[in-house]
Amino acid sequence: MTLTDAALRKAGDGAIMREGGLEFRFFAEGKAGVRFVGRVRGTNQRIAIGLGRYPTLSLRAAREIREAHSRLCAQGIDPRHVRQEAAQAQQRFVAELLEQYLGTLTDNRPRTVADKRSTLGQALEGWRKRPIGSIARADVARLLDDYARKPAARRKVFSYVSHFLRWCQDRDLIDHNPCRDIRPPKPVAARERVLTDVEIAALMKLHGSIWGTMLQLMLLTGQRGGEVCKMRVSEIDLAARTWTIPAATMKQGRTHVVPLSAAAAEIVGREIRERPEGWGPYLFGVGSKGEKPYNGRSNGMEEVLKLTGTAGWYGHDCRRTAITLMQRVGIAREVRQRVTGHAAPRDGAASYERHRFDDEARRAVERLADEVGRIVRGGAEIIHMRGA
Repeated sequence: MTLTDAALRKAGDGAIMREGGLEFRFFAEGKAGVRFVGRVRGTNQRIAIGLGRYPTLSLRAAREIREAHSRLCAQGIDPRHVRQEAAQAQQRFVAELLEQYLGTLTDNRPRTVADKRSTLGQALEGWRKRPIGSIARADVARLLDDYARKPAARRKVFSYVSHFLRWCQDRDLIDHNPCRDIRPPKPVAARERVLTDVEIAALMKLHGSIWGTMLQLMLLTGQRGGEVCKMRVSEIDLAARTWTIPAATMKQGRTHVVPLSAAAAEIVGREIRERPEGWGPYLFGVGSKGEKPYNGRSNGMEEVLKLTGTAGWYGHDCRRTAITLMQRVGIAREVRQRVTGHAAPRDGAASYERHRFDDEARRAVERLADEVGRIVRGGAEIIHMRGA
């Protein structure tokens, strides 16, 4: 018979329920010991292997283990011997296996590997000294609870952890991936927030805030916050008014040349001139000698919102606002994509359409700057950061 969770939950003490090599022996209502029962090919030996307790061991997980054990039996291999070896493997610590897993991600972009290393390193800090075989569904559920207020991060953590545990399962380090027993977090609706004209004017009139200046550049160039944070002086050509973002920094993994409007070049030039002598490679570097890229976006955003008297928007909204403003002044979609470095549509025509729209992109950023300037001229007085 085909078992269901509904039937198993209703079964009482003493009941025995079977399904193709699985045996559930109930010791209380809805609670049972689970066994695999089978015969090894080439022998008359009947084997019974305890798998765990239902419902801690889910019906789905029990079926997966049954299928694996049945394949071994069909090959003349005693699953008990394999389980003994697996039990030893399951004593390996998460920290060791995580490093090994990250080292196998050679097909991923360096940026993706770095994000997985950072995300999993933080998320699995509490698991590092635990044997991989001890990780259960409840552990994953508690981990996701830590991200209840951050739905996007929660979904990413689930995806990364699930992939890591699937890698472990493929190498017989665990019998079952506990993430499969948990409903994946729902997709996060894409943000549609763009800055109002009042917010744009307040931002562009803010002086003396490093993150505020970076947000201004995001608005005038349409680039991402991470790319602005990692902007190096060596990437900037003020004479040509260009900023060349290397492939390692770009999300799309390819070099991107950003045309700078006169307004954007003025901001960049000012920052270069005001850099302390001997400062590090980053335009907005931090650390004792500016040797690290800017990493204070959270605190910087709080400061900007306070100084501008605005609320409810984030750094990435500046990029979305730049795209919206270009659309407002009639910039074609292909040119907007060229400015922002968005991936081209993956259709047949895209393979043949190689025009780079460089001249159009140059005109587009100037029109974007003109539109921002028009908005600012209708705004309030310049806002100076206290103590600046």
